[in-house]
Amino acid sequence: MLSLKPARRFNANQAVPFSRPLVWQDYRNWYVTSLTMALSKGKPDTRDTEPRWPAVLTLLVVFGIVELLPSRYAIAPPWFAWAVCGIGAASMLAVQLVPTSRPLRRVERVTIIGIFAVICSLGILGIVRLVADMLSQHGYDSVRLLETAIEIWAVNILNFALLYWQVDRSRSKIRPADFRFAEKDDAGTAQAWEPYFIDYLFLAFATSTSFMPPDYSRPASRRAKLLAMLQASISLTTLFLVASRAISTLS
Repeated sequence: MLSLKPARRFNANQAVPFSRPLVWQDYRNWYVTSLTMALSKGKPDTRDTEPRWPAVLTLLVVFGIVELLPSRYAIAPPWFAWAVCGIGAASMLAVQLVPTSRPLRRVERVTIIGIFAVICSLGILGIVRLVADMLSQHGYDSVRLLETAIEIWAVNILNFALLYWQVDRSRSKIRPADFRFAEKDDAGTAQAWEPYFIDYLFLAFATSTSFMPPDYSRPASRRAKLLAMLQASISLTTLFLVASRAISTLS
């Protein structure tokens, strides 16, 4: 004989076995939450609170040296150089004021890498003209040629220092660092020590003078090795082909 059981009453507090479709309020809440997390001012990282004045000063020196180049080797007009310098300095000063803003840090990184590409391209074009004047055997002053070679060599160091600084700052727990420093590998200071702009400036200087990175701050990624090769090639061309030719002519 069949027994009839009473029907189960619906309890509003119980979870619904099926999920309701998403409405526009859910997408709005998700967007607001994501934007708040991106712009949240949580605990800043040591690399984010690094003072920007050494990098800003280096950028000013770079464009100051570019202004000293003779008109024959200065590819871009003067207003273009100082406009680019102002944009780069403004992006770094904005990060200095709001160090925990991810969009500002991203703008800073893109701006510095773009400035590097512009300066590096203009420097290579200037070296091409220097080599052409050297091979032509006429139409150039030996003193002016030597001064221009030294100025391009100095700009090359400062420009790559800015690039190394920004490229290596994008490291995270997922992607390792592009450069390995001896202080970071030391077990005693591995957690507290972080490379600053001066460390990358020394790395760029050592690469331009010895044509290879030093052992205590060496490139660890493939792109860092390619950048070091590019910097060493520019320095080698500037010092040996141009400066040596100018010195031999003076003697």
